Amino acid sequence: MSPRQLFAGALPAAVAIALGAAGAPHAATPSDSPADSPAGSPAGVIEVGPRTTTYADLPVTSVVADGSVDQVVRSGDRVYVLGGFDQIGRYSGPGRVLDATTGADRPAPVLPDGQVSVTVPDGDGGWYVGGDFGQDRYEHVEGGLQHVLADGSVDTAFDAGTDGLVSALALDGDTLYVGGDFGHVDGSVRQGLAAVSADDGHLLPFRADQEVRVAELAAGSGRVYVGTGQVQALDSATGDPVPGFTSPVEGQVTALTLGSGRLYVGTTGLVALDPVTGAKDAGFDVEVAGPEGRHVHTVLDTGETLYVGSDAGTIAGRPGRLVALDPATGAADASFDPQVSGPVDPSSGAPAGVYDLDLSGGRLWVGGTFAEAGGQDAHSLAVVDQGTGAALDVDLPSFDHPVNAVDVSGSGVYVGGKFFLDEPSDTRTIAALDATTLEPLADFHVTKTAFYGDLVAAPNALYVASTHFYGYDPDVSHAPYYDNTTETIRAFDPDSGAADPARTHRITDLTGFTTVGNRLVVAQRLQDDVKYPRNRITVYGPDGRKQRSFPVPMGGYISYLTVLDGDLLVIGSFKRIPTYEGLRSGAIARLSLRNGALNTDFDSSLDGPAYHASVSGKAVYVTGLFSFYPEVTKMDAFGNWRYRFKPKDFDTNGVLLRTAPVGDRLWVGLGRNRFLDTATGAVLPDPTGGHQDEIDSVTAANGGIVFGSTTYGINMMGSSWNVLGYVGRVTD
Repeated sequence: MSPRQLFAGALPAAVAIALGAAGAPHAATPSDSPADSPAGSPAGVIEVGPRTTTYADLPVTSVVADGSVDQVVRSGDRVYVLGGFDQIGRYSGPGRVLDATTGADRPAPVLPDGQVSVTVPDGDGGWYVGGDFGQDRYEHVEGGLQHVLADGSVDTAFDAGTDGLVSALALDGDTLYVGGDFGHVDGSVRQGLAAVSADDGHLLPFRADQEVRVAELAAGSGRVYVGTGQVQALDSATGDPVPGFTSPVEGQVTALTLGSGRLYVGTTGLVALDPVTGAKDAGFDVEVAGPEGRHVHTVLDTGETLYVGSDAGTIAGRPGRLVALDPATGAADASFDPQVSGPVDPSSGAPAGVYDLDLSGGRLWVGGTFAEAGGQDAHSLAVVDQGTGAALDVDLPSFDHPVNAVDVSGSGVYVGGKFFLDEPSDTRTIAALDATTLEPLADFHVTKTAFYGDLVAAPNALYVASTHFYGYDPDVSHAPYYDNTTETIRAFDPDSGAADPARTHRITDLTGFTTVGNRLVVAQRLQDDVKYPRNRITVYGPDGRKQRSFPVPMGGYISYLTVLDGDLLVIGSFKRIPTYEGLRSGAIARLSLRNGALNTDFDSSLDGPAYHASVSGKAVYVTGLFSFYPEVTKMDAFGNWRYRFKPKDFDTNGVLLRTAPVGDRLWVGLGRNRFLDTATGAVLPDPTGGHQDEIDSVTAANGGIVFGSTTYGINMMGSSWNVLGYVGRVTD
């Protein structure tokens, strides 16, 4: 008996991997979140494979999703993306520089993954930037501290690396005080607090190690004020405690500002202290009310007005997210009504509020988490009139997560935070991109979760359902051999992303689906009590109504459906397939979609079950559990083995392999990623610029390759564990 006549058997062992599984959950809120939290270990980028995982070095055309990217599918002039995300857009990194007049983007360094927690102007049009974004592999960016010059470049002469989070900065003359959650600065031991030269970053003798994270700093008149769970006053040269200073403040300090002869301290309340003695100013009386645990996050003193940002309910009787107070008494200015509002940030859990402020030329820059400010829609950044709080006409970018820092310096504004997407598109689990530019299409929004599974695109609908199927479990010795299930094939409008109930179907024992033109083709199992059950194919017309239905003319299990020259290829393992030589067992059957008639000229008696197939022209690439044939086998339109196609062994379970023809290359992935020559099966050089091992899905688009990937353990938003995805494009 020839290898082609061997029995196409069942899967010999249970498969322990679920393809398209949901991504891992995000880590807890970072230690510099607005909420009170103890000091923790410095967050870092997790090593995944041979390289540090980051988005700062992706191809320039890439788009990034805030969750997994499992599949990319080309249809017409679009690429559709399926995954576990809610937003998708260009990667910006956690820091941006904007024009202080127009709001337009200006040159800025693209920071590695992480977040920007704090900024301070350098007095020369640039900024000192602190956070947890740095890694040693990035030239001139170490730890969580860097100096950005007025032209948007990194100051390569400034070298003050920290080994952890920087959450507080204060500049006093030529000294930069640095606070946070770190153990070393510039290679020397400094626990949570240090002083460095503002010129080149070299460490200064000042030393006052802290047991907990330093959240706030203020400096002036020979003193450094340190906010942790209390307020300390230290000698600015030595770090020694200042004699005679005693503060009554208890609780996590979240704002600290010198101004109008006072030291303003924000916690769950707001007080003014004598900066010499620490005594509370009894004449400054401000009531902060609202949900328990809310804080005052920023205080800006202009001399005439004290602007206060918080996530509280009310401050001095006014809506508390942004208020204007008298610096001496704390009385509220009722004419200032910025109307800041919005929901909790869904990823970080940060409540809506204002986290930083700065003033320039009558314009009050406002950063935080909010959806409205000054009576207009806003995306965590706004510019309002300093007198009235009304929104000013400045064209600002949208931010997908909280803005922690906003500082005007010269003609620019540095905006930093937990964001990382530029003008993201809000769409759940499915996105539509321009096939040439990969630009997310703004009018496409899926609001109903599509869940996980396979994405199949037709001109009139997008379909999503879970279809991966591996046959009966050989360890089960008696019926039933299959679980009785009901799956929903969800349909969405390909132009808008709206749910399409007319083309959505609930299918009992769904085993596969595909599309032919505007028609949906569905396979379902009709028996659970035999190993090689009867199956039925149903064809739904362009309007979503059932057109025809016919039985598969032999028993077996179906793993996958695809189309060859308008006929249906049914992939799996089957008994008693009629052929021109008689009845045979086989792995693929070719059926007419008009009446279900079997094409007896197609003979695919592979020596084992097949689990996936892809078609390119007249060629069919099949993967499965074969003894004689390669794990990836090439066949012609009649099922004949193309023996010149001889790929090397993949050393992995053939059940898991998936293929995608892209021009003269064949991508083989999920078990182990390779690009093969479609004629010979020879391994080709990686065409993706070093991203081959990360790829989860590939499609061809306009003379190039579009690929999608999911990456785990990214340091984003101050958390060292995030599940994120990206879509990249390379051209030949």
